Amino acid sequence: MHTTKELDRTSFEYRIDGDVVSRETVLPSVTPDDRVGIVMGTGSEGIGAGNLLLSYVTAFYRHLREVREGDFFEYPDYYTFQTTSNPADYRMLDIYPDHKNVNVEPIAEQILRAVNDRAITTLLVPNVSPTSPDVNSITLQSASRRIDHCYLYAPDGCPSNADFSIHQPRQPANDWFETTIESLNADSDVSIPSFGSDDNRIAQQFREISVKQALERLPV
Repeated sequence: MHTTKELDRTSFEYRIDGDVVSRETVLPSVTPDDRVGIVMGTGSEGIGAGNLLLSYVTAFYRHLREVREGDFFEYPDYYTFQTTSNPADYRMLDIYPDHKNVNVEPIAEQILRAVNDRAITTLLVPNVSPTSPDVNSITLQSASRRIDHCYLYAPDGCPSNADFSIHQPRQPANDWFETTIESLNADSDVSIPSFGSDDNRIAQQFREISVKQALERLPV
């Protein structure tokens, strides 16, 4: 819950073609029942979706404050799905406890089963070349019925044909990104992308896609 001490709704700026728009223009409203999942091929890739994830986290806590009385200690049901033997810990982005960082085989059926088992409603997938996933019909039906929104992200923050961007202060988010990279269970020379040219703000781009398009981009 440490992000609640650093971020609020004013921390984020949303843009389409350079013009500032409201959050509601590019992202749906958030409730405590929403479940966000970020699929990644390596443990560091998900940092490219960090702005969108933190926007959801901040909205989650804002909603809780509206419906809870007094203090509370809760975390959103958000998950990473990492197809790597070298996973990263995303607790600095309030994905906690650590069982919410899920290791999966780089097989479409296994990834989608893991997503379904956690009842994901918003799915983020990396900007990789589309494939024709081999997925059982019942698995596909379950995902199609439950997933409401899918977004394409890129490890460098610049997916192809992005339709909106999210901006936030470079600090403390950059420190959280660095800690996430440092959690990799091996010596790593991975560096954090610049995420824009503004020294004071991180910029990441996204594109909303269909469930079908998302499943074509599972890292297999």
